[in-house]
Amino acid sequence: MKLKLLILSIVAVHIINAYPNQKQLHTINLEKRRFIVANNENPIDIAKSIRQGVIKKYASYGTTSNNETSSNVTTSNYETSSDVATASNEITPDKKKDQCTLIVNDIPQDIGYYVKIAIGEQEFKVLLDTGSSNLWVPNKNCTTIFCQSTNKFDPSKSKTFIQEGNPWSIQYGSGFASGITGIDNIKIGCVTADKQIFGLADGIISIYEEFDGILGLAFDSLNTIDNGAPTLVSTLIKQKKISPIFSFHFQHASDHDDKGVFVLGGIDKNKFNGTITFSSLISPKGLPKGFWAIKQDDALVNGKPVISSARTAIIDTGTTALVIPSSDAAAIHEKIPGSKINDDKDLYFIPCNTTAVVSLRFGGVDFSIPSKDLFLSQNGAQCVSAIIPADLFPVSNVWLVGQTFIKNVYSVFDVGNKKVGFANSK
Repeated sequence: MKLKLLILSIVAVHIINAYPNQKQLHTINLEKRRFIVANNENPIDIAKSIRQGVIKKYASYGTTSNNETSSNVTTSNYETSSDVATASNEITPDKKKDQCTLIVNDIPQDIGYYVKIAIGEQEFKVLLDTGSSNLWVPNKNCTTIFCQSTNKFDPSKSKTFIQEGNPWSIQYGSGFASGITGIDNIKIGCVTADKQIFGLADGIISIYEEFDGILGLAFDSLNTIDNGAPTLVSTLIKQKKISPIFSFHFQHASDHDDKGVFVLGGIDKNKFNGTITFSSLISPKGLPKGFWAIKQDDALVNGKPVISSARTAIIDTGTTALVIPSSDAAAIHEKIPGSKINDDKDLYFIPCNTTAVVSLRFGGVDFSIPSKDLFLSQNGAQCVSAIIPADLFPVSNVWLVGQTFIKNVYSVFDVGNKKVGFANSK
């Protein structure tokens, strides 16, 4: 089967001890996407596809330099600097609202996750992506190869559907989707968003057959549907269906005893140790607003710092790797014995038996990426590094922080207070 690759890309420091009422949890299934590699696809080609997909994805937001040259911007360019929040700013989910915990099922290679939703009582599998804001599913009129193996929305089968009919399109890595808009009631877990605007995709290219559509979890301003239409999460919050927060624990494919979770409206204290360190969202000059972007204090290899100043980190559950400026990638790999860059200068190789531990520092706290997660795949005696060099953004030193990091922490996205938090996963 031909490889169809989709790279899904789309805050003051705060330590909390407040947790949700566990009696309000409701469970539905969340599943992990199946990664298909054709016989003629090798690990290097896959890694290059990931890199190119991310470049295309973020170029669609007008953030990528044409010559992939990134300018150096220090923390003085941040519109909002980090500070320490007080206990009065702790997150306390509204006990009167529902909190839904969706169980995550994983398969090999830790690529991405989807959840089942119902639009007008028709079921779809939608990928979870904090790096974008569009919600769309295939339209019944879709005739592309991708749509031949997906569920398609049939307006005639929904009594609550309203055809808005506005055109939209969005770029997703090596693929894209486009179509018209519709309005319907959308159920996710234990809650329903009434009269939610969503996209009906007539044209879809280069997306895995295992998924029907995308659920964007960034902010409204990045939504290309109706030029900033409310996202599903935004609608649920405005309709007072959930508290303004959601969170994740992504398990590793190799750990069959662990269960990942996606929590709408709260956090699951059973999935992390200690406290959650929060950082406020920042808006570096020149970077579009709407991303889950926070200050990253440092990066370390075996406990030793390797970058000289703070970076901006876009936290993106839909991206597989860490995609970072070339100079930063060089500094990190220089500290990993046996690392080397390929002839094209776009990938690194690491010894598969490395014991190096890379950590990212947020809010003064170091969160580790274990050695086993520093690889995308094996290529002979060497492994393809999951830290990929690419100068995506000409306006600042921006890191695209994907599942290489996120699957090793419990991550919290606080919509109400505009913060991102991390804790050590259990």
